[in-house]
Amino acid sequence: MSPDQVLIIIAMVTAAWTGNRILRPLAEALARRIGGTGGPTAAQEGEVVDLRARLAELEERVDFTERVLLRERQAGELGQGGQR
Repeated sequence: MSPDQVLIIIAMVTAAWTGNRILRPLAEALARRIGGTGGPTAAQEGEVVDLRARLAELEERVDFTERVLLRERQAGELGQGGQR
């Protein structure tokens, strides 16, 4: 075996080892994500429930505000005798 061939073999082994060390964690993380493991934690689920409750409260407030504004607009139109 010539020194050039030995150097090529060493380079290939080093590249394969380095690639394995870098790509294996990435491949495992991708496999976990595709497989569905590593889903939301209990804390994240609690936060989602809290955010949904806050969103529902905001929707109620917006609905109330729209009703009040509509009532004021209609009262204003009636007070002007229907003229704009």
